[in-house]
Amino acid sequence: MKAKTIAFVILAGLLTLFTTPVYAQEDIPPLPHAFYGTVEVNGSPAPAGTEVEARGEGVQIDVGNNPVVITVEGRYGSSEPLEPKLIVQGDIVEGSAVTFYVNGVSTGQTTEWHSGGVTELNLAVTIEGPPPETTETPPPETTPEPAPGPAAFSLSSLTISPSEIALGESVTISVEVTNTGEEAGNYEVILKIDGVVEASEEVSVAAGASQEVIFTVAKDVAKTYSVDVHGLSGTFVVREEASAPPVPPAPPASPSPTAPAKAINWPVLWGVIGGMTAVGVTTFVLARRRAKRKVY
Repeated sequence: MKAKTIAFVILAGLLTLFTTPVYAQEDIPPLPHAFYGTVEVNGSPAPAGTEVEARGEGVQIDVGNNPVVITVEGRYGSSEPLEPKLIVQGDIVEGSAVTFYVNGVSTGQTTEWHSGGVTELNLAVTIEGPPPETTETPPPETTPEPAPGPAAFSLSSLTISPSEIALGESVTISVEVTNTGEEAGNYEVILKIDGVVEASEEVSVAAGASQEVIFTVAKDVAKTYSVDVHGLSGTFVVREEASAPPVPPAPPASPSPTAPAKAINWPVLWGVIGGMTAVGVTTFVLARRRAKRKVY
């Protein structure tokens, strides 16, 4: 049994040996050439996110760590055996020149390519225009809040009371000042009488608020005066003497109460009339008799 087992192992080994393909020396694919080192852009260490690439005749691009992206500032690849490097491979002739690029810009640096080689190559490049993009996220832009608008004033509600006075009396003139702006401010209110400045007053008004300004004026000349407060206008009159207050009309006289009519006593009235008639007739008869006597 042992002899058979040994024979079987030897036979399997021979079959494996004779079935393994044999390449001609020129058919063996070349090993890649690995690179690593430092990178400077415009005199400063290249930031993370910068691309390093090798180009040349027969060099394969966009495959197997060509290009390689920087993860550590100022370095591409690593000297450690198992760390990533820039891998240059392809159908490349031994000793061919390979040129290196940083972010697509040629460094002007070249070196020979050797199958299976590992080379430290420090690169430097000058890139005009904006600096290379980095993986760092810029801080969000903040929009400053707009500054509040200045104070702005408007006047309204001019009031003149009373509109007619006597010499020595006073008239009150008032106006309302409103701040329509976004900040508090001061405003000087000027009162003009007949185009001449009579009085002024400065007031402080908060944003969005209103304030009443009151002037008191007395004049010693009887006439009509014009009033102007920043374009708001009116008039008042001064008389020589104060007019007497109107006398209210007398109320209508109430009719006198009429005494109720007394009832007529007709029997008495006829008796009186009859008596007077009798007296008159008697007097007439007597007078006539006397006259006849004198004639005879």
